[in-house]
Amino acid sequence: MVSEEIVTVLAPGEATLPRRHSGSAQDREAQLVALLQELTGEGAGLDALAFRKSLEARAPASIKALAVDLDCYARFSAKQSGIGLPASETRLVAYIEDCEARRLKPATVSRRLSSLAVAHHLLGLPNRVGAGVVRDALRGLRRRVGAHQRQAGPLRFGEGIGEQAVKGFTLSVLLEACGRDVVGLRDAALLSLGYDAGLRVSEVVAVELEQIEGQEDGSGLLELARSKTDQEGKGAFVWLSPDTMRRVTLWREAASIRGGVLFRRVVVTRTKARAARRERSIGDLALHALVDRERMAAQPARSASATYKIGKDALTPAAVRLIIKRTALAAADQGLVDLMGVHLDEAVKALSTHSLRVGLTQDLFANGEDAGPIAQALRWTSTATALRYGRKLAPSSNAAARMLKGVRK
Repeated sequence: MVSEEIVTVLAPGEATLPRRHSGSAQDREAQLVALLQELTGEGAGLDALAFRKSLEARAPASIKALAVDLDCYARFSAKQSGIGLPASETRLVAYIEDCEARRLKPATVSRRLSSLAVAHHLLGLPNRVGAGVVRDALRGLRRRVGAHQRQAGPLRFGEGIGEQAVKGFTLSVLLEACGRDVVGLRDAALLSLGYDAGLRVSEVVAVELEQIEGQEDGSGLLELARSKTDQEGKGAFVWLSPDTMRRVTLWREAASIRGGVLFRRVVVTRTKARAARRERSIGDLALHALVDRERMAAQPARSASATYKIGKDALTPAAVRLIIKRTALAAADQGLVDLMGVHLDEAVKALSTHSLRVGLTQDLFANGEDAGPIAQALRWTSTATALRYGRKLAPSSNAAARMLKGVRK
């Protein structure tokens, strides 16, 4: 008789996890130097001091974006004659047209032009990115294509916020779909904390246990040392619900996390159950089968087992994206959402690491909050982004709507 599954959890440091390759800061710096040398034909000297200080002033994600943008321009320049930097107005307009032909979005093209401006600054070269004809070319692209940016599918809380029912994937649905094993506890804590705090994915993966302080009523405070809009590290405090604090406690106790990064890699190794088998005799073998005494020996029954190895390293943004999509598919498999076929595929595709932040913003609008307090709660420097995230819900809570709801029944 085979017993139930045996579960073993190896705490951080008790097991070695497979190595995960990720580009280091030194790799990014070397890539940038190589790209700049390629684009100038080594004809312009790199100001080492300006280069180092420019990187120090940027977040790791911004440095990565700079490398990606310059690589895109380098591939374009390789097909042209002459050096890539400094870029003339003619070449910059041609690059914009090439980006349009490759169906890049105006926001992406604008960011890549900004990266080219940074490259000119680092090399001390005359910068024509802001020239009138280049700005006009970018405006023309926006007019032809439209400046509308695709928004991440929102993960709103679900029932209980706002007057209208929320359809499709919600935070409540994903939390219900999370498993009860160690991985499920981690995923539920991550989703719950990410929603409450409206965190960017870079902030989620950087959360450390020491940043969370429990309150007497069961809630918690999360201290954010820095963020995308706070590169100087002035810091901010974010409220966490009692439900989130319970989920965080369940995860860290199950994973034996005593400090450091909260959301970590987990590697799972499973073995199937096996029934007992008597010893085989030569008479049990096929006529021409080889005699293997080890394989013929009796085997005891073996229970199914699952070993969870908790890593020391934080999750990557890519891992968070996979967690969200995987949990959404699990919710669909469990029948927690009324989505099938192409509608299910589109809903899952729309989810991203930004979905929790977008969902919280829309819930705040649905709850009747104005753009100003929402921008403050989610740590934006202006209300423009809040209004963009909540453009479908903001009209129902603006001044006109509040007045008309009382008189136009």
